[in-house]
Amino acid sequence: MSDVSDQKMADHTVKAFDADLAKLTAMVAALSDLTGKALNDAVEALVARNLDLAQSVVALDQTNETMQREIEEHATLVIARRQPVAYDLRLTVAAWETGTELRRVGKLASNIARSVIALGGNYELPEPVQALRRLARAATDRLREAVKSVVDGEVSEVADLWRTDNEIDEMYAALCRELLTYMMSDPDTSPLAVQFLFCAKNIELIGDHVANIAEAANYLVHGQRINRPFDAVAPA
Repeated sequence: MSDVSDQKMADHTVKAFDADLAKLTAMVAALSDLTGKALNDAVEALVARNLDLAQSVVALDQTNETMQREIEEHATLVIARRQPVAYDLRLTVAAWETGTELRRVGKLASNIARSVIALGGNYELPEPVQALRRLARAATDRLREAVKSVVDGEVSEVADLWRTDNEIDEMYAALCRELLTYMMSDPDTSPLAVQFLFCAKNIELIGDHVANIAEAANYLVHGQRINRPFDAVAPA
C-alpha cells in the first residue's frame, strides 16, 4: 500500500475514533439532561401534589436505565475496537463512570416520585417545603456542573464541586431540624413530615454522586484519582 493510502487510512481511523468519543460524551450529556429533568419534575410533583407528573418521572426511570446501558455498551465497544490509551482511555472510563452515577441519581428521583404517589396527592405542604426546593436546586446545579466538567474535559471548578457533598449535607441537616420542629409543634403532621424527610434524604444522597463525577473529571484531566475526603484542594 502506498504512503498516500496509508495516510488516508490513518486519517479515516482517527476521524472514526474521534466520532466514537464525541458520541460517547453526547450520550452522557443527554443522560444528564434527562436525569436533571427527572429530579426537577419529582420535586415539583411533590410540591404541587401532582400525581400525573410523579407517574411520568417513574416511567422515565426506564428510559434512564436504557440510556445508561447504552453508554456502557458504547464505551465497551470503544475499548474493544479502538484500544484507546492515555487521555482517550481516561475519557472512555470517565464517561462510563459518569453514566453509572447519573443512573443512580435517576433512581433517587424515582424514589421521590414514588413517595408522591404513595401520599396520593392529598396532603398539606409543611412549612419547610421551600428549604426542600432550595436543596433540590443546589443538588441539580452541582450535578450539571460536574457532568459538564467531564463532557468538556475541564476541571477548573472541580475543587468547588468536591465541597458540594458538605454543602448539601449542611442544607439537609438544616432542613431536618426544620421538619423536626414542625413535627414537634404539631404531632399529627408526623407521617407527612417523615415522607418529606425521606425525599430530602434522597436529594442529599445526590451530593455523593456529584463528588464521584467530580473525581472522574479530575481523573480524566490529571490522570490520577483523589482520595476522600473531598474537602481537599484539587491538584493544579
